[in-house]
Amino acid sequence: PQQSLLEALSLISNDDWELKEKGLLSIKHLAESHSEVLRCSLREVCLAVTSEVTNLHLKVPHSAVVTLGKLFVTLKEDMDSEVDEVTRVLLQMVWNSPEFVQEAASQTLGIMVENVTPARAMTALMDSGVQ
Repeated sequence: PQQSLLEALSLISNDDWELKEKGLLSIKHLAESHSEVLRCSLREVCLAVTSEVTNLHLKVPHSAVVTLGKLFVTLKEDMDSEVDEVTRVLLQMVWNSPEFVQEAASQTLGIMVENVTPARAMTALMDSGVQ
């Protein structure tokens, strides 16, 4: 699993959008089957995934947003430390993206609220909404 994580992060950092998609899919699979591996590198994983939310190839942002949702579902309160940055990025997608990406971002925000500590979710939403 550790090797799979390193490969996934390498794919996400590639310039080829299809390889980025493959890397994001690998992160989703790791979240489902080996979430403990992601917990150890959570900051790095979240930075890699959130950096793809603004990718110009629309399949990549959609996949990144869905991957973030999977991370919230499987890692729950472990994602508390990443809520501020993820909320900021997701709200940008809700406000300024094609409809299918907006819908995915809205869904992921809902998933976030359901799975992290309520106070963290509320603070992040209020802080990001004010800016």
